[in-house]
Amino acid sequence: MSDPAVAAQAPVAIVLVNWNGWRECVECIDSVLAQAHQNFHLFIVDNDSHDDSIDRIAAWCAAPKADPKWRRQHGVDRYTDQPTRNSVPYRVVDRSDEGLPPAENGCRVTLIRSGSNLGFAGGCNVGIKAAGLDDFAYFWFLNPDTVVARRALVELIARAERQPGMGIVGSTLLFYDAPDIVHALAGGRLNRSNGACAHIGEYSSLSVVSSEESAVERDLGYVCGASMLVSTRFIREVGLMHEDYFLYYEEADWAMRGRNHFRLGFAPQSYVFHKSGVNSSKIMPLFTAGFFYRSRLRFVSRFFPDRMAAAKRKLFEEMLRHLARGRWGLARVVGLTLLTAPKA
Repeated sequence: MSDPAVAAQAPVAIVLVNWNGWRECVECIDSVLAQAHQNFHLFIVDNDSHDDSIDRIAAWCAAPKADPKWRRQHGVDRYTDQPTRNSVPYRVVDRSDEGLPPAENGCRVTLIRSGSNLGFAGGCNVGIKAAGLDDFAYFWFLNPDTVVARRALVELIARAERQPGMGIVGSTLLFYDAPDIVHALAGGRLNRSNGACAHIGEYSSLSVVSSEESAVERDLGYVCGASMLVSTRFIREVGLMHEDYFLYYEEADWAMRGRNHFRLGFAPQSYVFHKSGVNSSKIMPLFTAGFFYRSRLRFVSRFFPDRMAAAKRKLFEEMLRHLARGRWGLARVVGLTLLTAPKA
């Protein structure tokens, strides 16, 4: 059993990877700055956005203000709710694989120009390198289109500290526009026979779904990158994320690489609200679908090469379902993925 006083002081590097989403990002920052656990530094990696994200986020830090369009979720505090709020000390730096000099005393936010679009895994790795592994006990990876409850980080650290060997811990992910509906309980199940995955509890009502910690952890094959607390020890021993996925399956890859030495955990009272729509999220945008299907096959070829034929059959079935429902674009994406996939 860990010392709660020690856990309360655990230094955390919070990493957000932004790409053309400064409006969502500043709302996320607003909730992060109001966390009950305040011993953190926020690293925002900008993946070569074309919407002036760096300048926009810096301007918000200099003069924080709320947007009247932001929704209010239970348990979420905002930095801009404070009657008197100061500017948020920040710095802007270029990407460096050699690490960054320590931030000046009082600096809360580091904005990093990555120089190119490195994908989710690449952006996270830039954040890890910028923070370094010597000054932080944990890394909290957040999607920038989330807002986080005041105790989200406290609950994640408490779960990580309670059991030795806990490598990655996930939150209760809820939909931003439907905060009583589950997006995922920590992460998802992984079908090792064909590489398919499914979020635990997705689209269930929070009031009826079982969010018992041990039950969810028994099913966890990976933790969703939308909210993922990773111990520094895990990163030291397992290494950085594999960047050849670009999008999707990088979290599953990380979990698989650490499975023999680390556990996956779930913090039920760590609430994170994700802006993925309840209805629209059921239909994947064409832009990301290609990454999703290619990453699935890459994951299977890396960890279960003898199951590649089964993984391709699963994709073929999904292509037929897309055709039956008139989703011609998605069917074409799956078909092209199968045509260009390596042979089993």
